[in-house]
This record gives sequence, C-alpha cells and structure tokens, in this order.
Amino acid sequence: MLNLHGSKLHVMTEINIANELFLNKKFEDAVLQYEKILKNDPHDLTALNNNGYTLSKLKRYDAAIECYNRSLQIKPDDKLVQINIISVYRKTGRIDDALELCNRILEKNPDELIVLYHKLRLLKKSNKITESNEICNKILKKYPYNTDVQNELIK
Repeated sequence: MLNLHGSKLHVMTEINIANELFLNKKFEDAVLQYEKILKNDPHDLTALNNNGYTLSKLKRYDAAIECYNRSLQIKPDDKLVQINIISVYRKTGRIDDALELCNRILEKNPDELIVLYHKLRLLKKSNKITESNEICNKILKKYPYNTDVQNELIK
C-alpha cells in the first residue's frame, strides 16, 4: 500500500514539475516532462490534456490533437478536452469541424458558456452574423455585463 501511495506521490510531483515548466513558459521542457509521465502511464488524463495544451502553445497542432484524441479514447465525453480541440480547430482554420464539435457539446449542454462563446466567434469568422448575434444575445441574457460578448455583437 505504501508503495502505491509513494508511486502516486511521485506522479503528482512529476505533474507539478511539468506544470511549473509550463507556467514558466518553458514549453519544450514541459512537453518532455509530460511525455516522461505518459511513457510510464499512457492513460494519465492530466498529462495527456496538459501535453496537448502545451503542444498547441508551441503551434504543434497535429500533435496536440493526437494527445486530445488519446484522452477522448479513455474518457469520451471529457468537455475540457473537447473545448481544447475546438480551440485548435479554430486556430488551424478547421471552422466546420470546430462548429460540429460545438454543436455536439451544446446538444447535451445548451448553456455551456465557453462553447457558446467559441461558436459565436466561429460563426462571426464565417460571416454568419445573424447566427453569431443570436448566440451573443443568448449569452447576454444570462450575463448582461459580459463585455467580451458585448464586443462581439455586430450591429
């Protein structure tokens, strides 16, 4: 039992080191640390997601998507991972894929604020102004003082 606890403690220390590297913007070093964790435990969801996010910071989007997809194989409905994928899709111009994923999430969680915000920005980028404004108004009904959303509203 002590060995298992010590092992978990070691993994938490490794994650903390990787996270600290990330926070200090040492992204390449953070990736190496996350990959070290994943070599020992390829199913570590925290390391997979954080590695994907770090890879996206390095603009290594295909590798980021690969991490996120591995994570979704383990936990298919992980909203945070799905939101991170939407962000990568948006950054790489995969607007239709991003919108499709937004719509899938919103089917189950129609008031998911961050997904609504991504969707309105994607629609705006696609020049679908009426649809974008509809989402802005939906968000503003719940959060009337959200200046980010107010600024997205096109009159």
